[in-house]
Amino acid sequence: MRFKSNLRCKRRNKRSEVKQLVVILLVAAMAAVGCKKEISKNIDQDKIYTQYELFYNQATNVTYATATFKFSSTNGTKLMLSEPSTITVDGTVMDWNNENGYYQNQFDGFKSTATFHWVDLDGNSFTNTIDVRDIALPATIDNLHFADSVTYFMWNGSALDSSESVTLTIDGIGETDRRDFRLDTVGATTFTLDSVQLSQIDSGMVQLFLNLRYSPALTEQTSRGGSITGRYQTVTAETLLTD
Repeated sequence: MRFKSNLRCKRRNKRSEVKQLVVILLVAAMAAVGCKKEISKNIDQDKIYTQYELFYNQATNVTYATATFKFSSTNGTKLMLSEPSTITVDGTVMDWNNENGYYQNQFDGFKSTATFHWVDLDGNSFTNTIDVRDIALPATIDNLHFADSVTYFMWNGSALDSSESVTLTIDGIGETDRRDFRLDTVGATTFTLDSVQLSQIDSGMVQLFLNLRYSPALTEQTSRGGSITGRYQTVTAETLLTD
């Protein structure tokens, strides 16, 4: 009986090991697909879609300049530039991040503007400049009340201009509590949150922060276009969400 019991145990362990191996292989395969990359010499240069971002994180006091090249559209395969094609930010060659499939340089502190300069394999030159526009949480954050029919939340900073949008993120203690409230109305200064939206977040202490995005049209681009964004993310604050 003991022999049979040990045999069954070994079989269960074997099946468990096989299942774990299958899961690992599936995760690896999905990761490989998700991070699929190509080199730009295999692509018609006019079919390259470009994405530039200058992002300041107030919590870490670091600014990130990122350039991403894709085939044809925002959903296209990510591209690594082939020599002699180059991408620079403010005259400095950008570093290739193989894991994420983009070029990125970091700067200590708040960098309010940057110029991206890309030269493709055909010798065409594309120069685009972006600004990061700041925003701040209010000095005093009142408690949020999901029992109120409407809750108003005003940020510190200018009213929204054209090509700007702001997102208020509220995250509670629940695993599915995170909510993003986006506003892009020109002239807006305040979020209007209704009770239904807030009631989807567990009551208690919640964390919140703001993201201001400035996304004008590219100045110079291929026929496939692209995007450029200056983004400012505030520090995270806490307040009480209650009835």
